[in-house]
Amino acid sequence: MRRWFFGVTLALIAAAPLGAVADEEGKASYLQLEVIDPYVDVRSGPGRGYPIFYVIEQGEKVDVLTRRPGWYEVRMASGRTGWSSASQISRTLQTTGEPADLPSVSYGDYLASHWRVGFNSGQFSSGELQSSDTFSFLVGYRPLSWMGLEAEVGKVLGAEIKGELYSVNVLIEPFSDWRVSPLLMVGRGNLSIDSQPKLVPLEIGDEDFNQYGLGLNYYIGRNFVLRGEYRWSEVDTDDNSESLEVWKIGFSTFF
Repeated sequence: MRRWFFGVTLALIAAAPLGAVADEEGKASYLQLEVIDPYVDVRSGPGRGYPIFYVIEQGEKVDVLTRRPGWYEVRMASGRTGWSSASQISRTLQTTGEPADLPSVSYGDYLASHWRVGFNSGQFSSGELQSSDTFSFLVGYRPLSWMGLEAEVGKVLGAEIKGELYSVNVLIEPFSDWRVSPLLMVGRGNLSIDSQPKLVPLEIGDEDFNQYGLGLNYYIGRNFVLRGEYRWSEVDTDDNSESLEVWKIGFSTFF
């Protein structure tokens, strides 16, 4: 038979939430599970490329410490820790015999996940692009919990203005372990205005710009993060530089 047929079914024997909580004595307490099927493999890391170093046998108890997408970190009775697949652990039973409702993603997963996609919308504010709206699509990669890279492609729409923008940004989150996390941004991009007022054309045509920003990331549950930010940009024109201010708000999902 296929290997998944022999996957572990776990029984919940404690109703504590996933992750550490303090009991009455102030000690950390974790969700505890008991293996009631033949076995489950434990790997050294959260992925099938990591080697199996332990097999949890029927009747053994484990503590669930944290989760990454697709994997749970567990601690065995010996004190050793490892990773088991979420697809196996999700096949659990509560003491009532009903399926367990384990959370699929937590805020810690956002910090641990490398990739995310999202969108945002906002409004430019400047002498030339007054009341011009902007809409962008984002793809980000986070090599570290406090630092990420982001590519942005967007549109600029105004009463008589249409254009496109592209940028690459570096995001810094010095307090990334907070649920509401402040961020700093610096980036470089290009702004191309395709349609302009006929009577008084803009100085901005196809120009490069540097941008800087301040914002907040707020984890709102599951895979989603809400981000609000304020940016200011310096657009290099032929004659001088044009300053732009932008307010934006958007959503991201991570994996």
